[in-house]
Amino acid sequence: MQPWFFPDMKTDLAVIGQGAVTPAGIGITALLHGHPVETMISPVSRPDRQWPVFKVNLNDPAFARWQKEPRLRRASPLSYFLVEAAEQALVGLDAGELDQTGLVIAFSTGCLTYSCRFFGDIVTQGQKAASPALFPETVYNSPVSHVAATHRLEGSAYALAGDETAWIAALKTAWLWLEQERVKQVLVLGGEEFDSVSLDAYRSARWLARSKLKSGFIPSEGAAGLLVRRAGPGDSKIISRMEDGFIYRSKPEALAAGQRCLQQFDSRLPCHKSAQHHWLGNIERKLTQDRPPGSAVGEQAYLGEATTASAAWNTLRALASLDREHPRLLVPVWGGTHQIGALEIESPPPILKAPIRP
Repeated sequence: MQPWFFPDMKTDLAVIGQGAVTPAGIGITALLHGHPVETMISPVSRPDRQWPVFKVNLNDPAFARWQKEPRLRRASPLSYFLVEAAEQALVGLDAGELDQTGLVIAFSTGCLTYSCRFFGDIVTQGQKAASPALFPETVYNSPVSHVAATHRLEGSAYALAGDETAWIAALKTAWLWLEQERVKQVLVLGGEEFDSVSLDAYRSARWLARSKLKSGFIPSEGAAGLLVRRAGPGDSKIISRMEDGFIYRSKPEALAAGQRCLQQFDSRLPCHKSAQHHWLGNIERKLTQDRPPGSAVGEQAYLGEATTASAAWNTLRALASLDREHPRLLVPVWGGTHQIGALEIESPPPILKAPIRP
C-alpha cells in the first residue's frame, strides 16, 4: 500500500547523525535514561482544572546560544526544540557539505504560542493591537525556515503536517531526494510544542480521560532528528523498510489497519513496542503478542505523547537497542488520528577485511 508517488525502496537509509530534545533533558543520553517531571497546566476553557503535561525546560543551558540568534528572538518553542535537535544531529558534518544537505520537518500542530497570542490580540483588542513583529511566527512552516537559516542548510527543504505517521512520510521524502540525487544527505526532524490551547483540544477529544491512571496518556513536547544518507558498506544503523498509508476512521478499523500494516513485515521480527500509554496501546498488545520483544522499552521512562516527536524518539530508542541479540527490529508508528505505519531497522554485521597474504 505504498502511496503512488513513493516507489518501493531499493536502497537503504544509513543513520549518520542523531539529536533529541525531550522533557527529560537535552541529548540522546537524556532520551535513553532521563526522567521527565510533570507540569500541571489548565486548558483555556477550564482554568479551574489542571492536567499533567511533560514540558521541555527552556531554561536549559543548551538553549542559551539560540536565544542570542537574532532570527530566533521571537521564535516559538518548537523552533528552539528543532534547532537544538538539528545541532546535535549535524555534529561531524563538514561545513562544505551543508549546501548538499536537505531538510524535512514533520509536526502536527506546528508553532502555536505566538500564533495564539497574535490572533488572540486581534480578537480581544482589534487588529491594531496585534504586533506585526509576531506575524512571521504565525506562518505554519516558519520553524523550517529557522532551522535551515540557523544551520545554513542550502538543500531542498520541506514541511509535513500530520499525526505520528508524518514521521514516516518525512523519512520517505528524504529517501526519495537521495534516490534522485538532489542532495547527499538529509536532516529529518519531528517536533511538537504544547500549550493550554492544545490541552483544550486534547480534553475535547477525550484523549486525557486516562491521564488520572498511573499508565495514562500525558501530552508532551520536544523534538528529535536523524541525519541520513544512502547506505553503503560499513554503515552500522540502517532503516531498511518503511510502510505507511494504512488508514482508519474508527477503533475497529484501527485494529484492521494495524494488522494489515504489520503483516507487511516478517512475523519473526522482534517488535519495539511504543504505545503502552496511548489509546492504541491495546491494539499494539493484541497485534504484537506473538512477536518476540524487541528491547527493554518498559525500563525506559515514559516521555509522554508528542506526535511526530514521539515517533522520532521511539525510532532513536530502537536504534540504540540494536545489538547482537536484536540485529533487526520492527518499529510500529501508531498514528493517533488517522493512520498506522511501521519501520524496519537493522544493524548489519561488520564487514571483515580479508587478511593480506605475504
